[in-house]
Amino acid sequence: MEGYFVRTLGMHRVYNSAFMNMLKMEDNANYRQTVKNVLEFSPEVLKRFVNFMNNPDERTAVDQFGREDKYFGVAVMMVTMPGLPMFGHGQIEGYHERYGMEYRRPYWDETVDEHIVYRHETEVFPLMRRRRLFSGAAHFALYDFCTPNGQVDENVFAYSNRAGDERAIILYNNAYTTTSGRVRFATAINAAEADNPVLVRRTLAETLNLNTDPRCYYAFRDHRSGLEYLRHSKRFVEEGLYAELHAYQYCAFVDFREVIDTDESWGRLDARLGGQAVPSVEDGYREMMLEPLLEPFRRLM
Repeated sequence: MEGYFVRTLGMHRVYNSAFMNMLKMEDNANYRQTVKNVLEFSPEVLKRFVNFMNNPDERTAVDQFGREDKYFGVAVMMVTMPGLPMFGHGQIEGYHERYGMEYRRPYWDETVDEHIVYRHETEVFPLMRRRRLFSGAAHFALYDFCTPNGQVDENVFAYSNRAGDERAIILYNNAYTTTSGRVRFATAINAAEADNPVLVRRTLAETLNLNTDPRCYYAFRDHRSGLEYLRHSKRFVEEGLYAELHAYQYCAFVDFREVIDTDESWGRLDARLGGQAVPSVEDGYREMMLEPLLEPFRRLM
């Protein structure tokens, strides 16, 4: 129905009820197919959707999605997908009362859930302040999350976007299962006009416009944990990105920084880290370079 409103009737903004209902029911394969259909028709249509988790006609967000990881995984999707994110009355405070359009005041005496507010402030709001990075559809790409046995895990939503030199990769497992896999190839996208589609599939390195110089490395940060990773650009090209996701876990990889290895020192750090996350890639690099001084000092102390 949302696609009909946009494509046929030409509406500029459409409430995307499919986002709320399909993610709530964990009808993940069908919602991924919905997004893929839009991308194959015209990616710009995504910008017209208003994504929401509740509104005055629906049950409250905490009633539908709970108060923990599933709620925040879907909320992160809402604020990092192209289009317009919409929070309902009382959603951030964790209220159970549904505020209809005719309500002048609340009828229930509810208290603010400080835990939900805190997680909004630390996890959701910082991403909302980056809407410039997420709101557009010109560089948006949806990926297949391929498990080690070669199957596509339809429960995982994996997508990326970029704006200028800023890049982001979002992963979210909307199921009560643990999974692992790689994102490398994007689903088909229409690279031409809607009336004369030209479907193309790009790699993760292509959609993020990564530097493929063999001396190039990328440092990036996981938004939720604050930990940083270091990856050789060649690995992004050949292998994509590997991730392990627990039930309703999301990852938001941001703050991509390019490093050119002129003396193979960054290659040594990459080998030392072995793909593991660290509090700061730069601190790890300095510690490695100062090791000839630090090691004798540690022995002395």
